[in-house]
Amino acid sequence: MSAYHLQLGIYTALKDDAALSALIVGVYDNPTQAGDPADDSLFPFVTISDGTSQPWDTDTERGNECVAQIHVWSRASHSLEAKQIQDAIDDVLHRGTIAIAGSVFIGSDYITQTVQRDPDGITRHGVQEFKIIYEEA
Repeated sequence: MSAYHLQLGIYTALKDDAALSALIVGVYDNPTQAGDPADDSLFPFVTISDGTSQPWDTDTERGNECVAQIHVWSRASHSLEAKQIQDAIDDVLHRGTIAIAGSVFIGSDYITQTVQRDPDGITRHGVQEFKIIYEEA
């Protein structure tokens, strides 16, 4: 089962969504760091975390149940921007379809969502988790 193909599928689904793209600068695995910590030009953006994975096998099929973490980073003075972006992500991933090469996508469901102030005092950090189930093609 390919964690690489799963992350690529999530990335593509998020990057290709016009409503989400209108709200953010980009979707990243490892975003570029600004030389000046006060530079807000790279915000807001989304990152895809490693998440967790466990077997979801049957007697005849090999599968995976994964929990993917999606992070929202915002420099707005309030949490509304991060929550609006999370709503757009939810529209894409909750009960949406993710193309995973070499696999048959079974489903994706929202699990949790939080937004909090980052320790730097100016960044809002939102975290969402989605359960994604797929099996080998």
